[in-house]
Amino acid sequence: MKAKEHITDLFFDLDHTIYDFDKNSALTFKAVFTEMQLKGVDDFMTHFKPINDGYWERFAREEISREDLRYGRLKDTFTALKVSVTDDHIDHIADYFIENLTNYNHVFQDAHETLDHLKNKYRLHIITNGPETVQQKKLENSKLNHYFVSVTNSERAGVKKPHPGIFEYALKTAKVKPENSVMIGDNIKADVHGALNVGMHAIWFNEFQLENTDNVTQVHHLKQLINLL
Repeated sequence: MKAKEHITDLFFDLDHTIYDFDKNSALTFKAVFTEMQLKGVDDFMTHFKPINDGYWERFAREEISREDLRYGRLKDTFTALKVSVTDDHIDHIADYFIENLTNYNHVFQDAHETLDHLKNKYRLHIITNGPETVQQKKLENSKLNHYFVSVTNSERAGVKKPHPGIFEYALKTAKVKPENSVMIGDNIKADVHGALNVGMHAIWFNEFQLENTDNVTQVHHLKQLINLL
């Protein structure tokens, strides 16, 4: 990424970038499965993660509804595990997950240290596809909300990443030009390409060091942002 001296604002994705969605999800599912005395779910997260990612991609493309995502990602995971559950059980788990996920507030390693450093040099913001109420609870309960000047979610913007509208909404809210802004997120399509397509700079948080042919700036740990920016 070039011309960082012209950067004034940093926009972060929340889930999978700052908030450790997978770790917190695993703890939430463990709690509800224990309550239900559900067996055969030891490898639940192994299957749930790629299935959930796929559903969120389809949701971002507006191919499915939020209700389809809520139900389908669980149904498909239990099917993959060959565990028989009723629709009532799935509804209970889905409700429990949404209501209790924010009881667990693990963030990625060095998240607070990195944000403490960056907030002294830049204005920080959030752009997320997650629902407003849940995302706000995550920020508050993880003691993250004080870092961010603005929080843009898909409900307010009316569209989801990578649609240009959500980035334009966030830029307008922050009163900053795209060329003076950087988007940082884990999703190469939704976060990186979405931001680049509206003229923003972008950094890929590539935690798992996935291979990609795109020539984009990337970090594998949040703390690397301190030297990069």
